Amino acid sequence: MKKNKNSLITNIFNPDYFGSGPDNYSHKHDYPIEEVWNTDNVLAQFIAPRLLAFKALDKHGYPPECKDMREWNNIIQKMIDAFELMKYVHTPNPDENKTIEQGLDLFRKYYRNLWD
Repeated sequence: MKKNKNSLITNIFNPDYFGSGPDNYSHKHDYPIEEVWNTDNVLAQFIAPRLLAFKALDKHGYPPECKDMREWNNIIQKMIDAFELMKYVHTPNPDENKTIEQGLDLFRKYYRNLWD
């Protein structure tokens, strides 16, 4: 399997990813301090592309609350929209905040349905 050099996981374990090496790691953690300070953004960067890939997957089913695959994909898209915003927006405006809150609520509700 070919490794994606842009993969967050690949980069997280590369001490030079943030250009500062291990000296800039959090005192009590094995992660760069920038990742600890911005855990929400780092997790959003990890989750958003995986949700996008999951949405594109030829899935075999959908949660019982959904009437069809189209509805399920629309729910997944709302989750994607939230995490995409969270990757870069530190102070969301009211519309962005509504999108984020709706997507996070759906992520919590359907977290255990994110498999195929």
